[in-house]
Amino acid sequence: MTFQAPPTLLQLAGQSLVTNEALAISTLQNLPIVLFPPLLKEADTQRRKKIMKVLVKDWPYPCLPVGLLMSNPNVEIYQAMLDGVDTWLRRTFRPRGQKLRVVDLRSVHHDFWDVWTGRKRVEPSAKTSPERQRAKRLSRYTLRRHLKVVAELQLPQDEQQARLLQWAQKRRDSLQLCCVKLKIGTLPFYRVREVLKFLQLEFIEELELNTACNLSTLVHFVPYISKMSHLHKVMIVRIFKGRTATVMDEERVTEIMSVFSKLSYLQHLSLDDVYFVNNHMKLLLRCLQKTPLESLSISLCKFSQSDLNSFALWTHCQLKHLYLRGVILSDLNFLPLQFFLENVACTLKTLKLKDCRMKDSDLRVLLPALSQCSQLTSVNFYDNDFSINVLKELLHHTANLSQLTKELYPAPKEVYNHLGYINVEQFSQCCAELKNTLIPERQFRSIRFGSNVCYDCGKRYIYELETTLCDC
Repeated sequence: MTFQAPPTLLQLAGQSLVTNEALAISTLQNLPIVLFPPLLKEADTQRRKKIMKVLVKDWPYPCLPVGLLMSNPNVEIYQAMLDGVDTWLRRTFRPRGQKLRVVDLRSVHHDFWDVWTGRKRVEPSAKTSPERQRAKRLSRYTLRRHLKVVAELQLPQDEQQARLLQWAQKRRDSLQLCCVKLKIGTLPFYRVREVLKFLQLEFIEELELNTACNLSTLVHFVPYISKMSHLHKVMIVRIFKGRTATVMDEERVTEIMSVFSKLSYLQHLSLDDVYFVNNHMKLLLRCLQKTPLESLSISLCKFSQSDLNSFALWTHCQLKHLYLRGVILSDLNFLPLQFFLENVACTLKTLKLKDCRMKDSDLRVLLPALSQCSQLTSVNFYDNDFSINVLKELLHHTANLSQLTKELYPAPKEVYNHLGYINVEQFSQCCAELKNTLIPERQFRSIRFGSNVCYDCGKRYIYELETTLCDC
């Protein structure tokens, strides 16, 4: 049984004061500024529009972290907050030395007092600073009258974000809307373009395109992505092949891939169910050559031998995380991947080769390189077709990898019957044998052996310290 801590005196005082809205508004100028944050949270909880507007209008700190203080605002409270910012923008005289510079709408963690008091600056990123470049072109007076509104946007937008965009467009001369994270879902491109034309693209640091579109639609995004000069994370999901291939398709792929070479801050790239990755890895890796890429994730596609060969030529990268999931690698020569792992042995921390249709012979090619990856903290080989003998070899070759904290290995193929169903007793015995093979070699923190996903319930048999069955 758990007990909730009783409210503090400060919380009780805030609840009482906000309940009497007229009294709270009349005494606000005389209250200690330390009461403003808890009062704003309470105004959100009690849905008090008037006091919300006044609190925002008179906010005494450099940063107003709306996304944290307002946990679940309804549309009316959200509009009251915007109205309060409106009143703040219109004022020529600001009492009590008001210093508001940033309204942060993101639900991200801040060190409250450092942010509120200005000891810690709120910027889209410590590493990217498009606002500093813009500052050089703006006069001091112009900068003073610009309020920065930091947000994360998702298209199609909900009612609150729709209001925010409309509100910001009308006040573009007096504030900067800094969208640092943009998610674009299934939406006609002309509607997305309207938003992209309004946003200051250089502030966007994370972009997710989950548009379920084809190549001819995706290429329309290229001019806008190329202007997102401070992107450090890009995710592209579900790009489908058109009904008929055309000569233009190859030109479009080249145009799309080439945009990555212009993103000099790019650290994380994820391509999920993007059909044109097949036979174009050489072009992709060449375009990524000069980026500070740390993680590459590719899923649900098929590699050709040429695609795998291109990894051996990717010699200047400092990759920390490589994820290949559902990437068909069957019947390929794995030597190029071995050379690549040797090249990144000093930096690679995470390796996921999940559901890649790898066989014993494929894994054996990689074992010497794996044993050199001294920084590895996490490996995942789930859903590959390995025997118990090659799994023992794998555990032996990882014996000197002292940084490993998470290890996920497939159950050996010997535990399945001819229909693909698992023999539970055999599963437990084989996994216990594998674990006992590792114990004399090194200590392990977290190691699991998992079966293929169960046909009936969609879950796995898991062996950790003991067997955990699926649900059916």
